[in-house]
Order: sequence, then structure tokens, then C-alpha cells
Amino acid sequence: MPLAIAPAMIDHGTLISIEMPDEWIHGLHAAVADTARHFPIPITLNGALLLREDFLKDAMFVEQACGCRIGVYDQDPDWQDGRRINFHGHRVKCALPTVREEKDNGSLWTVRIDIMDAPEIHMVLPARKEVIDNAALKALRDAAEQILYKAIETQPDHRLPFTAWQRACELGVTLPQARSGLAIWRPQTADDCHGRSSRMIAPEGAMLIVPSLEPDIAQALALARGKPPIEDVQLVEAEDALQGYAWYDTLPVIRDISLRIDREGSVHRYDDDMCLPADFACGLVDRIVIELTVCETGRTDAPHSFHSIEIPALVCRNGGWDIEEAIILATRDDGITPDRLSRMIYATIFCGADDGDCDSWDTQSRSFEREARQHATHILLGEDAATLEAINMSAWDNLSWLIPLDRKIVIHAERGAITVDFLPN
Repeated sequence: MPLAIAPAMIDHGTLISIEMPDEWIHGLHAAVADTARHFPIPITLNGALLLREDFLKDAMFVEQACGCRIGVYDQDPDWQDGRRINFHGHRVKCALPTVREEKDNGSLWTVRIDIMDAPEIHMVLPARKEVIDNAALKALRDAAEQILYKAIETQPDHRLPFTAWQRACELGVTLPQARSGLAIWRPQTADDCHGRSSRMIAPEGAMLIVPSLEPDIAQALALARGKPPIEDVQLVEAEDALQGYAWYDTLPVIRDISLRIDREGSVHRYDDDMCLPADFACGLVDRIVIELTVCETGRTDAPHSFHSIEIPALVCRNGGWDIEEAIILATRDDGITPDRLSRMIYATIFCGADDGDCDSWDTQSRSFEREARQHATHILLGEDAATLEAINMSAWDNLSWLIPLDRKIVIHAERGAITVDFLPN
């Protein structure tokens, strides 16, 4: 539709008058201010100059390519809405290169693109809410990815996955190998979502890579740590994304772990793929041995060796996740304490439920701790000791806070009758 042209009271330029419904006016200021924020030229509204801000503000590295300014960040400023491209003040969503480093804070390298003069980059009409996926966009993505790796090149070191390091080489950016060092291994627990937010990197020295394990196998391996032949080796966590780097591939790695249980002349085996017989009772056994197959390096054809280490206890989930289904074993003469065994039971089996009708995680945890302590005491010290332990824990939970600080009490209890009295001071 042709526009009506008429004289206007301005010195130069063009004045466009638009008639709009009253309801549009209420949102006009916010819409214009949003567009003006990253618009390439100043905009005034009702005589007031609107705020402008560089779309690549806070970028760690900026370079031009394909008619655009490309900024690199070691975080994701657009994680909420994904609007990573500024098209003359209009921000749109677009999938652009990212890469995450293998380290505690998991630095996520991302890019933003400020379009300046890129006529081959087209928006989907009429809304212009996304970019058309054409050859120009592909070239822009490749350029952005190369600039991303150039930014990483300016850092003192990096922990890129090996595949990302290879990709940088393909794009003509020569990076050093990832910084060496792996996290000290911590045995997996059934409730691993709690308490594993940070990692301590192992110091220089002999290391042995431990693969991902089920909690019961991991807790058994934890009992072997510090015993020959691995007493002088630092167990470290596997990071598969680093496979390919020379320093990583030359470290020894545990390939297989299984357990052998000797009880009354019979030998039983247990591992991730093998369960104990359903009628195998909890209790004491003659011997528990963890058997390791260790490869000299991470390469598939590397020489390997076998090692056997005796451990004092084993908590077998046996395919389940309930303490009543678990098979809890301890050796007769290795001296594991009820406290240590109960902590092993807890680590292997407890996993808080988050259903709406469940108690809080803390309440579930305390209840399971008491149950685990009673099971451990029963196995190691017998039924009488377990009964006394249960009474003691109940007294601590329900009675101890009632006793005055300066007084002592004596309790005489039997089935159906309890008497309580203060001891004389």
C-alpha cells in the first residue's frame, strides 16, 4: 500500500507517522527500548535517547568474520532464551558452536554474533524469529567455531575433550594438549546426587584409572585402597572424554573387577553381571577377595596383570536397592567395626526418595542410618548386641534431650513394664 507523502516539521531525514490502536501504545515503549538496546544507531522516543549496549559486552574475545562481530564467552549468557544472534537490534535464537571443558566448574565456551553487513544471512519471514539454515549460516558457524578455539588458545591451558582438540586442529587452531591430572577417585554411592560437587585433582605420581562402577563394587574397592599391590598408587577417576591424549592413554587402568567369597569350603563369585544365590544368607564368611585386572595403559592391546586383595566386608545389592534384599557379609577375623560396616551399608544402598508422600531427605537418611547400624551390629556381634544397639539409638533419639543437664537417671525395662528414677547426686 503506497504511503501518503506530506511536508513535515523536520530539518532533514524522513519522518514516518503510524496510526495504531490505543492498546498497542501501552507496550510501545518497552518494545522500542528492547530493539534500541542493541540497534546499530541511536534511537530516541518522545525526545528521549534510549539506552544502547554492545551486544558483545563482557565477551572474552571478539573477532570479525563473514560480515559479523563474533564474541566468545566462557559461560552461557543466553542459557535462558538461546537468543545468540543480534540482527540489527532484533535478537533471535540460533544453534551456534559450544564446547565444555572437562573440569570442576565445567566451563562452557559459547559465542554470540552481532550482524553488521551480512546480506546472505536471512531470517524466516514474516516473524524473523529464526535464521534460515543456508550456506551462509554454515560458513558463519564454522567461522564462529574457529574464533571460539582462538579464544581458548589465549588461555594458559585447557581441559578440552580430545575430540574438541582435534576439531580445533581441523580448523587451523593449534592448541597444546589438555592439562594433565585427574580427579582423585571417590567410591560411587547409591545416592551420588548428594555431596560430589567438587573434585580434588591428584598430585603428580603413580596413578591408576578406575572406571565407573556400581556402588557395591566401588565400596568394596574402597576397602582395598591402601593395601598391596596398590598401596602406593593414587586411584583416579576415568574421564573418557580425555582418551586420545598421550598422557592419558599411557596411564594404567582397571579393566575388570570381581569378588570371590569363601564360605565353609564353597567359593562364590560376585560382579556387576553375576548375583549370589537367593538363599545366600547375610553373616560371616571365611574370606572375601577382590580381584583386579589391570592394563598397563588404556590401549586395547596393552599387557595386563591380575591382582587379588583381601577385604573385610562386602555389601551385595544383588540386583536390588533395598536393605532387606541386600546380602551383607563380613569376614570372621579382619576386625571391621559395626560403625565402618554400617557406613558401607549406607553408602551402597541408601538413596533418598523424592515422592510427594515421603519424609524429607534428612529424615530418610537418619532412619536408614539407624537401620544400617542395627544390621551391622547383628552381623558382627550377634542378636543381643543388635537389640541393645537399637534400644540405645532409640534412647538417644527420644529420651536423652529430656534428662536435665545436671542429673542422671536409671531405667529398668522389660516387656510391658518400664520404671525410671533419678540417681542421687
